[in-house]
Amino acid sequence: MRQLSTPLAVNNPIAPDWRHLAFKWPAELPAPLPGQFFTFLPKMVESEAGIVLRRPIAFAGFERASDGGLAHAIYQVRGPATRALSAMEPDDVLDIIAPLGNSFPLPDEEQHALIAGGGIGLGPVLFLADTLEKLGRPWTLVLGFRSAERIPWNGHFKSAILPAWQHLMNQAVITTDDGSHGLRGTVADALDLSPLLTRPVHLYACGPSAMLATLASLAVRWNLPAHFSAEQWMACGVGACHGCVLPASTGGYVRVCADGPVFDSRAITWEACL
Repeated sequence: MRQLSTPLAVNNPIAPDWRHLAFKWPAELPAPLPGQFFTFLPKMVESEAGIVLRRPIAFAGFERASDGGLAHAIYQVRGPATRALSAMEPDDVLDIIAPLGNSFPLPDEEQHALIAGGGIGLGPVLFLADTLEKLGRPWTLVLGFRSAERIPWNGHFKSAILPAWQHLMNQAVITTDDGSHGLRGTVADALDLSPLLTRPVHLYACGPSAMLATLASLAVRWNLPAHFSAEQWMACGVGACHGCVLPASTGGYVRVCADGPVFDSRAITWEACL
């Protein structure tokens, strides 16, 4: 973990209110892993926003180069911090702390990785699928969105996609709530019908709490090993403030930033997060 002032390389729109961010990564730092995240401090904030704390964003990919490389992320413009971030231009300097948190464990050799993502959980699952692809490990990616309009890189946004992401999106099973693209329904609906569930599978997911709660029940019903990355608001990002806690299934709470953000699906009482 280290605090960095690093230049932006990419800050492109990829869907309504969604952005693809990339920044220079120092050669002396270990490469980020799927599931890990960074926090950023906006260079500028809206005057009426008051104090803006650091905000977390998960890594969505990494490209190694002799000078370190590029770290990639996907974020949604939601409030003053992300609006300030979206206004930054390439070569503007970004204040980040990285890499933070733990990462997804790799599946066992005999296991097929079944990877589910919903909404802003897209970044970590793309990173995981790309990592497994490079390792020659089998994977299936299932992505859920509210409608076709909300799918990144659709329509006139398509030119902004990375080649690796294009390959992953082409291979993915897509679901939409309204049936405007791919299968009608949710990620859980698609997974519940998958013939892969009868084979050795390791389930991975990142997305809204309601999706994770449903997938946790599916993992229990099919007796699947499963690891989920929790999307949670954070203040400090290093475990000091206890502002990002989730209820542990054994009682008490865990800190998403310091104990996660990746958890065994059985370690969290997901229904209590709704």
